[in-house]
Amino acid sequence: MKNRTMLIICAILVLLSFTVSIALAGSFPEQMASHWNEKGQADGYSSRTFGLFFLPILQVGVLLLMAGIPLLDPLKKNIAQFRGVYNGFIVVMAAYLTYLHILTLLWNLGVSINMNALLAPAFAALMFAAGVMMGKAKQNYMIGIRTPWTLANNQVWEDTHRVGGVVFKICGIITLLGIVFPDYLMYLLLGSVLLAAAGLMAYSYIRFMQLAR
Repeated sequence: MKNRTMLIICAILVLLSFTVSIALAGSFPEQMASHWNEKGQADGYSSRTFGLFFLPILQVGVLLLMAGIPLLDPLKKNIAQFRGVYNGFIVVMAAYLTYLHILTLLWNLGVSINMNALLAPAFAALMFAAGVMMGKAKQNYMIGIRTPWTLANNQVWEDTHRVGGVVFKICGIITLLGIVFPDYLMYLLLGSVLLAAAGLMAYSYIRFMQLAR
């Protein structure tokens, strides 16, 4: 995906988030649910202004940071080799944040939804997109699986990210089970990601030692 296309899509998604908040502002109570526990139950509340605009503002900040990373990395020429896939991941992140914001507004409008069940496919898409990006990522300091061993050896980087791409896609598939078992969504998501991170760190070390012989 080209930079221009990514920026246009992200701008549309951000505008959508702000537009929906402004258009429906008068429909919300003074206190809005803004945090949900692992069971998908609202357990934190904030002011209406915070509830309406926190996520859209966060969305702008996250997207600006992600778009700026390729400009800051000393190995920006390597990022340029997979920039199209990275741009795709930025768009998925933007779509995820817009979707999360809309779910939050629906909940506060009194619409009966199962937050975890509806979040499961969004988390799954994010994990799967991360897997796609990892499979293409070239060595750099800010994007990907950055262990001492992947940064020290380009072959270790390539091998770890090839495996990591598959592993994170599997994490996405596992997270989809949250649609059927919404009460266990956070365990499925965090459990699979933590296991993946630990396994890939161990793999990068083992691969480094193999190549060092």
